[in-house]
Amino acid sequence: MSGGIFQFKEFTMKQSLSGQRINTDSCAFADLVRGNSPRRILDIGCGTGVLALMMAHKFATAIISAVEIDAGDAGIAAENFAACPWQDRLLMLNLSVQDFAQETTAKFDLIVTNPPFFNASTKSLDPARALARHDDQLPASELVTVISKLLLPDGVAWLLCAAEEEMRWLDAFKQQDLSVMQRTGLADNPEAAPHGFVLGFSKKENQVVTEQRFNYRDTPGGGRSEWMVRHRARWFPF
Repeated sequence: MSGGIFQFKEFTMKQSLSGQRINTDSCAFADLVRGNSPRRILDIGCGTGVLALMMAHKFATAIISAVEIDAGDAGIAAENFAACPWQDRLLMLNLSVQDFAQETTAKFDLIVTNPPFFNASTKSLDPARALARHDDQLPASELVTVISKLLLPDGVAWLLCAAEEEMRWLDAFKQQDLSVMQRTGLADNPEAAPHGFVLGFSKKENQVVTEQRFNYRDTPGGGRSEWMVRHRARWFPF
């Protein structure tokens, strides 16, 4: 990455001074999302658009709607969409997801979200970063209510969360009768506790939960794990 530009194999991302920077977790999240040939995908809180772009690459026929409340990030995402090979399948919407849910009649096969990670920890002095990392404007209960409303009966929803926030999200989804079907821990190495979780949900009842764990390194301070090598080979030119 150089000068706020992040290079993938198939597209280039501008980031500028966004509060939602591309990181290993967000890229790993996109790699782990699964869907059964979805026709319509919704990215809630898309930031500068990395997850929406990775979904467009991954699901070659899907139409992706990306919602972002921050005008600066939404503008950068719109530029990124316009410059990518799939611009005709990407729609950028600069509004709150609550407003979007009230206005749209669409339903989605696949919903992805990398929401604000924290609800009570000390906030950054940078307003953009604080908005990106804290859920003041999008509490867990409201987000999951929107997901339940917009998700098709046989659709799936995927969320990336910090490890310390996992139970809060699991409880929020349970309140909306959405059942966890996959739980994947993300950790730096085999000796480290997971710092984040990729969670998959659906409206189906009595599901068997698939448990996974992926480590970024083979050992503490060591080289990339076999999974990380494969992941980078799929997405990056380096």
